[in-house]
Order: sequence, then C-alpha cells, then structure tokens
Amino acid sequence: MRATDDRYRGEKARLELGLRMIGHEARTGTIRFWTALSDDRIRKLYASYFKFGDQRVRRRRGRSPTQVAPLVRTPQRTLESGFVTNLLLANGLVSEEHPPGPSLRHNVELGHRFCQCFETYQELVPRPVLSFEWCWNLLLNIRSGEELGIMHCEKCSISYVYDRLAIPPAGCPSCILFGR
Repeated sequence: MRATDDRYRGEKARLELGLRMIGHEARTGTIRFWTALSDDRIRKLYASYFKFGDQRVRRRRGRSPTQVAPLVRTPQRTLESGFVTNLLLANGLVSEEHPPGPSLRHNVELGHRFCQCFETYQELVPRPVLSFEWCWNLLLNIRSGEELGIMHCEKCSISYVYDRLAIPPAGCPSCILFGR
C-alpha cells in the first residue's frame, strides 16, 4: 500500500481527524459520529499514539454532555459560548436560519473545521472554561434550535447564545458584564 493512493485518502483523513479529536479528549461516541471509525479502532488509535506518550491525554468515559444550562448559567459562560458560536458561524457549522446546513455525521471536512474552531477558542480565550465536549454540545443544541438560539445585541453589536426556554430571557452578556 502506498499512502499516496487515492483509494486510501478518505481513510487517512478519517484517521487524522480521529487522532486530532483524541488529542482534544473527545469521547469515543463523538469521534465515531464525525469519523465513522469503530470503537475498537478509536481505542487502538489512543493506545498507539497517546497512552504512553509524553503528553498524557485523558479518555473521558460515558456520554457527551447534553444539558444547556451550564452553557448560559453566568454572563461569563454565556460570553464564552457566544465566542465559540461566532467561530462556528464563521466556519459554516451553524447558521442563524433553519435548516442548519449540511449534515455533520461522518463529515470529515466539517469535523476538521470544528476542531479548528475549538483550537482557536483555546488560543484566544484566557483560561477557557468550555471543553471540547461542551463545545460539541453547544454546536448540536444550536443546530437543533430547540433550546439555544443566537441573538444579536443592538447596543454592542455582538452575537450571543441565549436559552430559548428561559423566563425572563437573559440579556446580552457583554452589556451585563461591562455595564453598557
């Protein structure tokens, strides 16, 4: 087998995405969703590249988080969720209209875009609070449009995430934090 053969290009891209996601401590189910790799293959990737390496990567167990309250619990958390949402908007992973866009399942290209959004968030936000899995939860909830939505503030011109079911609805986190 030559690694340059076209017939292996798709498999190589899925493995690269799987390795990238393992490096971000993604759960097996999340990696399987994006890459269509089997659970056994994901475990073998972890054992081969991360288990005994210099940088220790934790393997998180269980299901991915699904609650939305922790994403918008405080103005600070809402602001960070909004930052990630703006990155997702800029990369075409979410849109302010419904339907949300192309399917994410087994979409390696969009998986790499999502990883890029998360990496950018980690680089630009001092002491980031949201993990890879919480950003994944944010993406899924915004795309479903059931509990979280995107709002645009008229005062400060930022887009932020809000809980559609909250009574009364929370205001702009930037205006709340900075007294605008």
